[in-house]
Amino acid sequence: MKLREERFRWLVAPLSCAAVVLSAPVVAQSLSDTIESVSGSASAFGEAVHTRMDTADGRRNNTKPGAGVSGQVGGALRSGANHLSLNYGGSLSTSRDLPSGDQTDSSSVNGAARYDYATTANPLDFNLGHSIQSVRNNTGFLLNAGDYDTRNTLTGGAGLTFQPGEVSSLRLAGQAGKSYGSGDLNDSESQTVSADFSRRLTERSTAGLSARRSWADDAGVDTTIDNAELNYSLYLENGFFSIGAGKSWSEADYPGQSTQESDAMTGFLTRTWAGPESSTSVEYNRRLSDSTTDLSLNLPPQFAFLPDTIELRELVVSDAVLVSHNTSKLCDVCSLGATAQVEQLESELSGATTYNYGAALNLGVDITNLHQLTASYSWQADSGIETGRIDEQRHQLILGVSRRLAEDVRMGLQLRQSWVRRKAENADQEQYAVRLFIAKDFSLTSTR
Repeated sequence: MKLREERFRWLVAPLSCAAVVLSAPVVAQSLSDTIESVSGSASAFGEAVHTRMDTADGRRNNTKPGAGVSGQVGGALRSGANHLSLNYGGSLSTSRDLPSGDQTDSSSVNGAARYDYATTANPLDFNLGHSIQSVRNNTGFLLNAGDYDTRNTLTGGAGLTFQPGEVSSLRLAGQAGKSYGSGDLNDSESQTVSADFSRRLTERSTAGLSARRSWADDAGVDTTIDNAELNYSLYLENGFFSIGAGKSWSEADYPGQSTQESDAMTGFLTRTWAGPESSTSVEYNRRLSDSTTDLSLNLPPQFAFLPDTIELRELVVSDAVLVSHNTSKLCDVCSLGATAQVEQLESELSGATTYNYGAALNLGVDITNLHQLTASYSWQADSGIETGRIDEQRHQLILGVSRRLAEDVRMGLQLRQSWVRRKAENADQEQYAVRLFIAKDFSLTSTR
């Protein structure tokens, strides 16, 4: 197994902007005490779907009607030391026959939630998390979101923070995670213990040293990973900067094989620019880990771009670069969100190197006070071993126009196109849909 968590799922523009606020530390620091909101929508739709598939016997086509309901919810709530962030989306629709003779699955759900309790007045903090994800290991990219395998994860942890001095702190913590699903997606679990020492250098900057040990159990493979890292962070007038460097050591016991040991240099670099109308982020991350160990690493979800599908990985050294930009000043009535990511994965078991790519673009235009135009495009791809050339990729383009019937009710039309391209012959797939929908929006916002 290898990993990738690429395809970036965008919500409507207000949700995306709220999620970006959550993911950027400097923005969260300046705005989290003034604005908290949860918003979303529920819709019913009818559609006509045309599907084309290449097979060894030639191209097959069919056109089928469909109907269903869909919904999404996202945002954040804070009350004292309690903070909840969430982003979920899903749909339930009638099954359709495909040209291959198979039937589409009728439902799909993706999303994540994260609860934190933390306050400077109490040395104890704890967190709980949940995610539900579509896994493509056994299927590759598919046209229909409901046809993937589904994986649920639960995580939780707690920590104690000590103040040995006015400018220093030491946090000792433990974290655990477990996955649930069918077949090989079930019963993966891991635990992590960590120690983080930080010292404030100035009013805006801190430096620290972190160390952790993780244990993971997945399908009989027992893995232990140790990591030590130095880090530095700086809050700027227009954003945030952080950098870290260290090393990881791993020991993996494979069934029927000898214990395999490995090590790798690790590190990260993050730069965020944030303003009242736009934000930009550039991130680089190098890690030695696997999908099971990640369950207990206390990595908060990046709610602005949760992946539609993930690919579970064995123990790998990963180098990932992520660039994102969100703005509401493209024009007076426009909002734009864009993101791109590339990752190199080197297996510690086989030594094979693969690459994963992803990009997404989301545009919203308020034509009038009642009419809105939306356009979104997403792309994700996996490469072959060593070559870096794309073996498989999926594109999706959605164009929509809607009219507001009431303050929280709108009706609209969407044109949806998805296509899968594979290097193998007679494996391409295309799907075109016209969807008519009616939606009810809701928003809960508090300003303090």
